[in-house]
Amino acid sequence: MNYIILDMEWNQALSKAAAVRSPIVLNGEIIQIGAVKTDENFELIDRIKLNVRPKFYKKMNPYVEEITGISSIDLTCGESFPQAFRRFSAWCGESFRFITWGFDDIVILSDNLRLHGLDDTFGRNYINLQLIFNRQTNARQLQCSLSSAAEKLGIPIDVQVHDAANDAYLTYEVCKKLDMALGIAEYAELSSGISEPIFKDAVRNVADCKTMFRDRRVSDIKCPECGKRLIFAEWLFSNGRNCKTVTECGCKRLFSVKLKASYVSEGNFTVVRSVYAATEDEKKAFEDKLKKRAEHRKGKSES
Repeated sequence: MNYIILDMEWNQALSKAAAVRSPIVLNGEIIQIGAVKTDENFELIDRIKLNVRPKFYKKMNPYVEEITGISSIDLTCGESFPQAFRRFSAWCGESFRFITWGFDDIVILSDNLRLHGLDDTFGRNYINLQLIFNRQTNARQLQCSLSSAAEKLGIPIDVQVHDAANDAYLTYEVCKKLDMALGIAEYAELSSGISEPIFKDAVRNVADCKTMFRDRRVSDIKCPECGKRLIFAEWLFSNGRNCKTVTECGCKRLFSVKLKASYVSEGNFTVVRSVYAATEDEKKAFEDKLKKRAEHRKGKSES
């Protein structure tokens, strides 16, 4: 079996009116696919980069254009998603497992496959490298960026990030610095209860990502079990646009709730809400992070 280390870039809708809602809420339309293929020992076999011509979000969202350097003109040079996917799936071969940095790439890939009437289960048996990195480096951040992970491991970054091919290769270099045999052996334990959301949707036209959890439309989330409104106490942010909390419903079920804000325009964000089943260990880990944050703030106020 081979490993396919996957990274993608995707464009976002310019406005609420322009967003695709059927057959899915399309939070991102894929515009680049980059991947590295390795054998079971993580020896390099091949690399690929595909530029994809979007069907729906044909004009670059300003935020996406800023971080990727991809322009609306560039989008016209790619191939259609079905064509790119056929080439990519053939390149992957019959026996492989995806490795990604985070959960987002597989969610976006599944959405795009479903949108085009293709097999949206493709690659679902994947490894989120963040979880292995966090375990083996004792990372404190809930979601460390790929660039931060590379820096922590002493990997030089001498290429443009937010390019799918470059980020896929950077992820491969992170793999080479970790004990992947151990990480893969432990992966079922690391990913228990958090790999797939129980509930996921998007709230649009949110004014401020820093206070998004105060917007009633965002915080009004029902328990997937009993239907009662979940109560949230404190949130932890990562990278300024993602936040997370762990809460217990009155029906005694634990849930991890994640909010991810995407810039649309000035004073206009789209917030993706994801609810996961949580464990007592996750609850304790979250409470420990809250305690450390409180101690840090107290230390700063006394200095």
